[in-house]
This record gives sequence, structure tokens and C-alpha cells, in this order.
Amino acid sequence: MLDKSIEFHSVIMRHPNNRKPELPHIPQGFSIRFYEKGYEQDWADIQVAVLEFPNREEALKCYDYYWQYMEELKKRQLFIIDDKSGKPVATANAWWTEVDGQEAGVVFGLSCLPEYQSKGLGRIAAAYMMDCFYRLMPGVPVWLDTQTWSYKAIGIYMDIGFIPMRTATYSEVPNEYEEALRVMNGKMRKDKYKQFIELAE
Repeated sequence: MLDKSIEFHSVIMRHPNNRKPELPHIPQGFSIRFYEKGYEQDWADIQVAVLEFPNREEALKCYDYYWQYMEELKKRQLFIIDDKSGKPVATANAWWTEVDGQEAGVVFGLSCLPEYQSKGLGRIAAAYMMDCFYRLMPGVPVWLDTQTWSYKAIGIYMDIGFIPMRTATYSEVPNEYEEALRVMNGKMRKDKYKQFIELAE
């Protein structure tokens, strides 16, 4: 869940996407599925639960764009399912964009319901998302923009190979590395904060 008690500053990260990721074991009682009709409602509920959107209606507006790429959605948007209830509880989207006129991957909507976050499902969704990127567009760099509010997720991103960018940008998202560094000091775990500085390019 986002920590909106601290200052918001954007963080840009990039992954080389040059090797097949190791896929973690999926805990018993959970499974992975790709987008199926109706999952957009669950996706919206997950995004609202982690405070990315104020309500389901606002979240669902994202699909006004995705509907035109339905076949891609079925290959790129994954969900972790609680097998007992059949409910999607975590999600990630291995989408694409262009950076400086070149094809690039872009992370969108990596989230996990708060009540399931202690089970490591967000980390699993992230790993399987990177597997999608590698299968669909190997060697093509993957970008993401996140923020200080998601400092816990930044640790997960670094664990799966994402590198903080000191100045690089993509799309129209600003890079506020120095401001983010100041805000996350004392909030992020010390080892992760140190890693954030040491990895940055």
C-alpha cells in the first residue's frame, strides 16, 4: 500500500531484460492466470485497495486504452489467484512503449491486495512479469516509474534487477532521484537504501 504520509517524488528505474529470470515457487493455494474477461473489475479493486485510484470507476478508465489490444492483454497482464475463492489478489502488466524512438517494455499496475502482502505474492507477480518481458521482447530494456510513496516496492524492483536512474527519463515522467533519496532516508530499510544508492546509474 502507498505511504502517502511522506513527500511524493517520482523514481525512474530500468531493467536490461537480458536474461531469463528465476521464477519463485508459487505457494500452495495460489495460481497464476492471464487476463480473462471480467478480471478488469478485480484489477480495479486491487488498484483502489492500494490507493492508486480513488474508486473503481476511475481505475476502469485505464481499460478504455487496453481494449484495443485485447490479444496483447491476454499475454501481458497476469493475476495471482487465490484458488479457494477464485479471486485475483495480485497483478502485474508487462506492457510496451517507445523510448527515444526505440521499443521498450514498461511496467504497469504491479499491485497486491494489502491483506495478502505478507505472503510474498507481489514479489512473485513481479518475477512472472519479468518472465513475460523476456519471452515477448528479450533484450529490450524495461522501464518503470514509481514514487517515494512506494519505497517498499522499490526494494522488490531492485531484487529482480531494476536499476535506479539518476537522471534518465522516459515518456513525460520527471526524474526526481535526488529529492526521492532525501525523502526515503530513514523510511526505506537501511540495506535497501544503501542498495538504491550503490546501484544507481
